[in-house]
Amino acid sequence: MTSAELPVEEPVRRLIGRLGLGSLDGSELSSHPGRNDNWSGVTDTGAAVFVKKLRGGAGESLRRYRRIMAFERMAGDAPAAVPHPELLGGDEENRLLAFALLDDVRSGSELAADDGFGPELAHTAGRTLAALHRMPHRADALPRPDPHPFPPTEDLRELPLHVYLGATGAFLQAWGLLQRDRPLLGALERLRASEDGRFDVPVHGDLRLDQFLVADGRLYLSDWEEFRLGDPARDIGAFAGEWLHRAVLRIPVDGDAGEPLAGALTHEQVVARGSRELGRVVPLVASFWQGYREGGGPVAGDPGLAERATAYAGWHLIDRLIASTRENGRLSAIVRAAAGIGRTAVLDPGGFVSTVGFGEAA
Repeated sequence: MTSAELPVEEPVRRLIGRLGLGSLDGSELSSHPGRNDNWSGVTDTGAAVFVKKLRGGAGESLRRYRRIMAFERMAGDAPAAVPHPELLGGDEENRLLAFALLDDVRSGSELAADDGFGPELAHTAGRTLAALHRMPHRADALPRPDPHPFPPTEDLRELPLHVYLGATGAFLQAWGLLQRDRPLLGALERLRASEDGRFDVPVHGDLRLDQFLVADGRLYLSDWEEFRLGDPARDIGAFAGEWLHRAVLRIPVDGDAGEPLAGALTHEQVVARGSRELGRVVPLVASFWQGYREGGGPVAGDPGLAERATAYAGWHLIDRLIASTRENGRLSAIVRAAAGIGRTAVLDPGGFVSTVGFGEAA
């Protein structure tokens, strides 16, 4: 987008000026898709900046803003532990945050799409996450209680009316399948209950490949809106779940052309292609797990960590099913298949620890 197409809001101008960074007016600006508004460009003083405006209800956007600032305060005591884009300043009233813009940056999802997210990068991601989970913090570092909203077990028992009225047909179909699945609901409730009052480590809370950024050969972790104290298995499982989801979605795709295969696949073809895709991604999860262990992640003192992480990887696949229905009118068979794999992992995580990549020896 050009600056003419992307006007700079007055609160953004004030924040940039207050920080002594000059002005973005007249600059060539870019914007990036996501749940928040954002602007990136170079000011008239030569400062490369990325400005984010948190969207959403007043209460929720304020909580997300304060979680970001809580991470920044905590990271300030150990700035090299978890590489992240530098925060230049913020405006709580307007939910604005200004960061130093990374040069020539690529996200983990972009690299994964080009087969550029290899074992070495996965290993580094594991070490980075371990550094986050063992980051020193004070007991009052974050507002408490601040339970994570997912899995949304209360909604699985009774969907709020406003959500129902604004939902697509595919969303209601998926939600109906989940609400009728009593074994799955019980397993998700037990998984959530396992976290209550037992785990007190800093967690990212919304770990996806998009949140990993690579610039100048260095890996950064970004987007701390769901930062809180919680179970480290959430983040570990989310990383594995990202790769499992990608593996399943590639089953009906021509790997060379990236186009959907012509015609329906037989059961044998689905199994063969699925095994091939899992064989491609599980070594990446194993490298990540090895990096996490070598980085000092709390593995030895938590014998159930790998099993809970497997369950959270399964939840991640189910969550991707829900996310896919918010704008689609139809529930695709391949997304349902991914959710089915996720269901199996949630119900029997101990039986799939090694399959996912969390074995004792990576």
